[in-house]
Amino acid sequence: MKAWDIFYQNVSQNGFVMPGDKIILAVSGGMDSVCMLHLFWRFAKKVKIALLVVNFNHNLRKESVKEAEAVKGLSVKFGMDCLLEKINVREYSKNHSVSVETAGRNLRYWTLAKIARKYGCNKVATAHNANDNAETVLMWLLRGSGNFAGIPQERAIDKDLAVIRPLLPIKRKLIEEYVKSHKLPFCIDISNFSSVYIRNKIRLSLVPVLEKINPMAIEHIFALSCIQARETAYLEEVSIKFLKKCVKLQKNQILLDLKAFLRYNKTIRFRILKNILPQKKYNSHINLIMQRILLSDVSVYRLSAEWIFKIKSDKAYFIRDEK
Repeated sequence: MKAWDIFYQNVSQNGFVMPGDKIILAVSGGMDSVCMLHLFWRFAKKVKIALLVVNFNHNLRKESVKEAEAVKGLSVKFGMDCLLEKINVREYSKNHSVSVETAGRNLRYWTLAKIARKYGCNKVATAHNANDNAETVLMWLLRGSGNFAGIPQERAIDKDLAVIRPLLPIKRKLIEEYVKSHKLPFCIDISNFSSVYIRNKIRLSLVPVLEKINPMAIEHIFALSCIQARETAYLEEVSIKFLKKCVKLQKNQILLDLKAFLRYNKTIRFRILKNILPQKKYNSHINLIMQRILLSDVSVYRLSAEWIFKIKSDKAYFIRDEK
């Protein structure tokens, strides 16, 4: 199947796009987002939807100004309104002690929610594709997160506002073919080729090796993430139900009733701990906490500079250390 066929099937059959939707298209000017813009332009000829293009200048690269103008020009060509937004990522990163990537993501979604409220939009579309999903799954695997669900195809980010990712089942190779066949201009972000970022290392080094071993590696990872996402959603629903019976949230403290907790299945226990751990939710930390509970280890364990964990009698405590 080609990119258009997969896109059309995905948004139509899965209900990601419905008649009357007002959708913000997050377009960077790169190949993926330009492809998405064109696909939505074609789809809007078949289904009555309203489209608004939004481009972000992160104030990190000089090329961003030219990229924004390119997105503006392409939007005008296809008869779409376009907003050019500037966000100060470095300042946010410094003030909130987060990485530049996290700062950019937080600011983008905050701004998108603000724009959606102003213009009455109910969905935001991003151009994440099957390769992005595979890179995310592999990155989480290497970090020991224990989550193979990958990038969600749809998630709520605000009241009456959802993010959709209609290109998620589409491989980057098919996107390249689509952009080339329709002669769509796009910008190249040279930072995508920097080995400084873990994701880039996975994209440039690991993924090509996996595809040499099995040309269907990206598709298989996507299929795995879909299965994991379904099972995760079910297990999360069950674990939240049990969590309410054994966990009490108090000011600066999370209390876990061990008698009730230890009656549950190991999988449910793990998910309860993952939901209530205030920080460092990696497998290794969760397994360490579980081991201390099973051994009734009463020594105090410091989770971070801010939180400690301890067991007393038949209760376990996550306590915010304000010293």
